[in-house]
Amino acid sequence: MKFRWILLILFLSILTFQSKNILTFVGVELGVYFGFKELDKNSSGFIEREEWSEGMFSLLDFDRDNLASKEEFREFIKEFSKEFSWENELNDKYIYPSQLKKGSFQSTLMNTSIGYYIYIPDAYQEQPDKRFRTVYYLHGGRPGNEAREAFISHYVHEVFKNPSIDPAIYIFVNGGELSHYNSDELNSYGEDVFIKELIPHIDKVYRTIAKRQGRGLEGFSQGGRAATRHMFKYPDLFGTVSAGGGSYTIEKLIKESQGFEDDPRDDKETIYYVGMGNDAWSLAEQHKSSQNVTPKLMLWSGTEDMNYKSVEEYHSFLEKLKIEHKLLSIEGVDHNSSVFYEKAGTSLVKFHIGESDNAN
Repeated sequence: MKFRWILLILFLSILTFQSKNILTFVGVELGVYFGFKELDKNSSGFIEREEWSEGMFSLLDFDRDNLASKEEFREFIKEFSKEFSWENELNDKYIYPSQLKKGSFQSTLMNTSIGYYIYIPDAYQEQPDKRFRTVYYLHGGRPGNEAREAFISHYVHEVFKNPSIDPAIYIFVNGGELSHYNSDELNSYGEDVFIKELIPHIDKVYRTIAKRQGRGLEGFSQGGRAATRHMFKYPDLFGTVSAGGGSYTIEKLIKESQGFEDDPRDDKETIYYVGMGNDAWSLAEQHKSSQNVTPKLMLWSGTEDMNYKSVEEYHSFLEKLKIEHKLLSIEGVDHNSSVFYEKAGTSLVKFHIGESDNAN
């Protein structure tokens, strides 16, 4: 049985039981029991790299011993099968700095409270007259979850311990049920909530540099795709854009299908309409023909990431359009923003303040 079928069965099993906590637990355990047994083809008691989906084994192998235990498999299922919520709690398996705080605001668009996490550097309290740059981080995965990649704050905090680096405020965004898209089908407007509500809220509540030169945008996977779309749709909002690990193959398929997203990597029947021309390829072409300012852009990916070739293809496409940008690639890293930040987080952080190491 192919992995995509296994994963689909696991997720359907879990979703069947998500109405109550006890049944959610049962669903997870069923997924672990049947899924682990199916994937552990040599009955070693572990899932090995070649038994998992190519380009993303490190997401499962949390302790990086090149073997995934049943407990690691359980944690993976729990993390990526949560019901959608506009407010989410941190995963306690990660380390977070005390400077990371939970925030929320009342959304007029969604008529509910929407959560975010915000990293506030120590300098914010130490220099009460200073305004700070912001970097908005768009998570990967679907549905939206502002807590999913808030572990990035740990690496950001380590970088800002260097007194020569001017610290920034980092905001971790909830992208909505159809991550970082507006969706009439799901009645979820993650893009508008971010652009029209969250950014103004942050600029009102915190001492930010409330203009494009002081505002950065970053994202990984689904968030990397969104960062490039948002960059070309709202160039007046962002001064720097850092897009990592995105599947620009999917973006091209959306262009070719007149705005419908039908991801060939899974067997789900659901096809979402995300808007004709609302893809990273079309938007880049439209931007090039406009007179709009172009934010400073960097694409990034690990060379073992299953999306690496598509990132390279998009890099070449932007070169042909003569849209200035940089590409940062790290050898041996797969589809895992935590590992990428561990190896090259300083370069990513410095990019937003005008210093980019190891980019080519």
